[in-house]
Amino acid sequence: MRYFIALSLLILHHTALAETSNSSTEQGLSRLQSLWEEASDSQNWQVAAGLGLGYAPEIMGSEVYKASPLPSVEIAHRSGFFLGTSKGLGWSYVVNPDWQAAVFIGLSPERKEKTKLTNHRTFKGMGDIKAAAQAGILLNYSMADLNLSMLASTGLESKNRGQQITLGADYTVYSSEQFALIINGALTASSADYQQRWYGVSTAQAKNSGFKAYQAGSGLTQGSMGLIGIVPLSKTLRLINAVSYNQLLDNAADSPLVKAKGSYAIMSSLQYTW
Repeated sequence: MRYFIALSLLILHHTALAETSNSSTEQGLSRLQSLWEEASDSQNWQVAAGLGLGYAPEIMGSEVYKASPLPSVEIAHRSGFFLGTSKGLGWSYVVNPDWQAAVFIGLSPERKEKTKLTNHRTFKGMGDIKAAAQAGILLNYSMADLNLSMLASTGLESKNRGQQITLGADYTVYSSEQFALIINGALTASSADYQQRWYGVSTAQAKNSGFKAYQAGSGLTQGSMGLIGIVPLSKTLRLINAVSYNQLLDNAADSPLVKAKGSYAIMSSLQYTW
């Protein structure tokens, strides 16, 4: 069950949160095998579909917030294979009851020139950042109600060059048949290529857009904290609510493309599993 909860929340990264990569909700792909018996009633396949609504900045660093629909579909097999709208295609492996690993191929986020930075300014002249294939690996350590994770990803094409690594943790504060509360956090660092693509301004871009030229080096990109509340409505249907605070750091925070260093995001989603 936890596997699908985490993956359904990852959809925030690709829609409402846009480039808010590796937010506090991105603590997923954990305990697939160890919880399979409970989650799937010994079935070989499990499918989860979700529909919800998120409210977050149109792009990380923007002052403009917007509401976005959050549809999701996730498919997983007992062998570890998974396919879905959140992380794409991948395979997970349980090293032992405490350690899990996963590899995946998915799509990177994108940014359009028409995306609003403020109510009076867009990214016009900066060029579009197009989605492209990226690969990732995740390691997860589970200890009672505490989960520690490391997520590393890299772009596979020149249009999404660069790497990111996120260290995350989530802790189940309370859990019962009627309600579960999880607190989580994450810290993300990025390579110079990644930082420059999202937060840098080249000389040509400065000329076309009016933004001040800026070279964004490698380092910390953002930190985040969040809460997730889960309300089981039946054996197969659950309501998932989440809120997070995200803070841009170092070179990313100092970018002329950033108008709000701190932001929040909220979401609510119904998820059906069979």
